[in-house]
Amino acid sequence: MNFKVFTHPIFLALFVLTIFNCPDKVKAQDNKIVQRISFWGGYSTTSVRFLGKTRDAKSQIIAFGYQRKLMEYKPDYYLWLTADIIPYLHYDYSKRDESGRPAERSGAGISPIGFKMVNTISNLWNPFVSTSGGIIYMNKKFPTDKARQLNFTFDINIGNTIHLNNNSFLSLGYKFHHISNAQTGKENPGLDSNFFFLKISIQ
Repeated sequence: MNFKVFTHPIFLALFVLTIFNCPDKVKAQDNKIVQRISFWGGYSTTSVRFLGKTRDAKSQIIAFGYQRKLMEYKPDYYLWLTADIIPYLHYDYSKRDESGRPAERSGAGISPIGFKMVNTISNLWNPFVSTSGGIIYMNKKFPTDKARQLNFTFDINIGNTIHLNNNSFLSLGYKFHHISNAQTGKENPGLDSNFFFLKISIQ
């Protein structure tokens, strides 16, 4: 993957739908700052060959997040700014440069900026779509020996948030997660994960 992915029609369409799909004028938030901190984790049973080329990868991720409400677009649609610290990202996969030998790699990193659009309907139904990008430093070169330890990520998420009470929230969803070195290594197979995640947030 290189940075041309961000000009891919699918990515641009999702961005436009997420950020600009609202005929009413954007409403500025009131003076009250609404922000949340969260803890979340996800698991992917296998990788897919879409942007990445690495097969048969199981993935686990654990992260801490920060979310801040930016503005209201039209009644019940809100744009949030997001950021995540990722202390643990782990892959069990088939190493393609060693004839598919099973291998493991772990890493840590950050997704410093992302955006989330939420439709607030009820305590039980608050669907959202979001996207973010970041960097991950792996413990060894990943996913091949001619790749790099430093890798770049982006993800697209859909899910729903349940209001447990006024100050706590439970989110469940699906995350398409891509990791690669963006053509900075001698090889750049990349890896795509299908995460199902669970997030607990408080404000």
